[in-house]
Parts: sequence; C-alpha cells; structure tokens
Amino acid sequence: MSENKYKVTANSLNVREAPTINASVIGNLNKGDVVDYISTSGDGYWIKIQKNGLQGWASHKYLSLITTVSDPPTAEKFPWMPIALAEVGVKEFPGSGDNPRIVQYLKSTNLGAPSSSQDETPWCSAFANWCVEQSGYEGTDSAWARSWLNWGKKTTTPERGCIVVFSRDGGGHVAFYIGETADHIEVLGGNQSNEVKISMYPKSRLLGYRIPG
Repeated sequence: MSENKYKVTANSLNVREAPTINASVIGNLNKGDVVDYISTSGDGYWIKIQKNGLQGWASHKYLSLITTVSDPPTAEKFPWMPIALAEVGVKEFPGSGDNPRIVQYLKSTNLGAPSSSQDETPWCSAFANWCVEQSGYEGTDSAWARSWLNWGKKTTTPERGCIVVFSRDGGGHVAFYIGETADHIEVLGGNQSNEVKISMYPKSRLLGYRIPG
C-alpha cells in the first residue's frame, strides 16, 4: 500500500464497492477523515481508499491529497515550486463570477479576450506559465498545454518540480512533477478539478518531462 493519505472534503462521502456510481455503497466517511490511498481507477476519477476496516472506492472530487511522503524539502531545485505551492487552493468561482487570481494566470499568456478574463477557460498552461515567469524564467506564453513539449529540454529522469505534459481528449494537460506510483504520476497543477491542487494522472497519458535548457 502507498504511504499517501487523503483527507475527506465533503460533509458526507459514500464509499462504494467498485469504481462506478452504480456500485453498492459499503460505507460512509465524514469531512476531515484521513484515509490511506490504495490505487486509482484507470480513468483517474475514482480513488480506492482504506480507513480502519473500510476499504472501497470514492470520488477524487472529495478527497484532498496530504503530502506526507512528498513534503517539500527545505530547498526546491526549481524556483517556481514554492510559488506554485503557495497557490494551492485557488479555485474557480461558481456561476458567472471569475476568480481574479486565475484571470492573472490567463493574462500571463497571449490568450485574447474574452477567454483571458474567464476562469472557465482551460488554465493549466496559464498557471504553469505564471509560476515559471514569477520565478524569473521565460514560459511559453501559451494557453495550450502541449506548447510545453517545446520548452527547455527533454528529460527522461523526472525530478520534483520539472514540467510534466499529459495527453487529454482534444488537447493536453501540464503540471509540475511531485512523485509517482507504479501506474500514476503525482503532480501539482492548475485546473485540476477546477483548482490548484496535487492530483494523480495515469502514466499511460504521459507525453514528456521538460526542464530548463
């Protein structure tokens, strides 16, 4: 079992027998409960967890990763990491409102209006660009995640904080590397369930790792 732990963020969270909404509910967790991570479903939506004698599947939307094993070291190799970590918790405003912080990320790219002023605009690349630029490096200035495949230089040995690019239907996703399990990569990024957070993505979706060069 992985040493990663998650905290329940919903007031009441159903734990199901299988990774599907139609599966039987075998238990219930309360807000603030801490559970052990076991695995992630192939689509990344469901997380298999365990708490005491209860073991089953719950939606990733209501589980927040506690970085116990991956706690930040005293000094980060890549200077954008402290900046990115400080943004954890920034999320889209519901309804017609737009989070001004996310708008800042978007305006760090060459994206035009009105997309650059709406937090519903896909903003993972804008977040990465903003963090990299705030640290004194040049970003890609692009809101397109796959633009990062041409940034810096390629590496096959990822280090904490390096750029990770994933495939996605109709586009891609970009974030900062934290760690990995046998089948998933742990990353810190923007627009992960509509917020800045640490999430797990299947290795099958990996397109590449990039470092400054």
